[in-house]
Amino acid sequence: MANEPRARVLIVEDEPDMNNLLADVLSVYGFEPIQASSGEEALSILAQHPPDAILLDLMLPGLSGLELCQRLKTSRQTRTIPIVILTALDRGPDRHHGYETGADDYLTKPFTPEGLVARLQSCLDACREARLGCAHLKLSFDLDASIGDLKAVNTLATCLYCHTDFTPPQIEALRAGLMTLSDDAGKWAAAHRGASPIRMSLELEPGRLQLKFRGTVAEADPFLAEHLDPEASMPAAFTDAGLIDRITRDGGEIVLEKAFAPPAEAK
Repeated sequence: MANEPRARVLIVEDEPDMNNLLADVLSVYGFEPIQASSGEEALSILAQHPPDAILLDLMLPGLSGLELCQRLKTSRQTRTIPIVILTALDRGPDRHHGYETGADDYLTKPFTPEGLVARLQSCLDACREARLGCAHLKLSFDLDASIGDLKAVNTLATCLYCHTDFTPPQIEALRAGLMTLSDDAGKWAAAHRGASPIRMSLELEPGRLQLKFRGTVAEADPFLAEHLDPEASMPAAFTDAGLIDRITRDGGEIVLEKAFAPPAEAK
C-alpha cells in the first residue's frame, strides 16, 4: 500500500485562499492536488494529464462550473472522472442543476475536511466500480423528481459510456428523456398527495438494455399512457435515436428494450 500512487485531484477554484486550503487538506489526506483557477485552465490540464477526480466550484470566471461539468460529462474520454461540486450555492434548484449536468456529488461550503475527503473517496470508488464492473447493472426506484432519480440516471449514463458503443448524443438523449419523465412524475405526485405515479426498473447487461415502467397506484394509468405509449414523445424519441428497438407490455409493465453488439473491448 505504501507504494500505491496517490490519487490526483484537480481543484478548480478561483478564490486563491480557498484553492490553497483545499490543496492543503488533500495533501494531508494523501491525495496529490493540482490547482486551477478557471474552467479554461482546467481544460488545459485535463488535455495534458487527466486527474483521478475533480473538485469544482460553480462560480468561476469565463467558463462556469456547470458548463465545465457538462462538457466533461458528455465526453467518453472524461465521463468517468468523478466530479464533486463544492460551492456556496445551497438552494434546491442549484443542487438539481448540478446533478443534471452529471456531477457525482454536491457539497456546500463551509465543509469539514473529514466530510469532504469521505465524499471524494466515495465518488472515486463508485467511478472505479463503473469502469470495471457495471456492464451488469440493475436499479429500481420510484420516479418523483428527486436527487436520487438524477443520481440513478447518471449511473446508467456512466455505464453506457463505459460498456457500450452508444454515441454521446444517444446517451444524452436517453438521460434527458428519463430526467424529463422524472420531472413530470414529480409534478404529478405533487398534485396527488405526494404519491409517485411510476416505478422504473432498469437492467444493463452485455448486449441488452431494458427499461421497465409500472404504475404505483391505479390513478397513475393515464400518466403511463400519456408518457409511455409507443407514440408518446419519449419512447418515439428513443426509437428515433436508435436507443430502443422494441416496446412491449408485460402484464402491468411497459418494457422498452434495446439489443446491441457489445463494444470490441467488452467481448
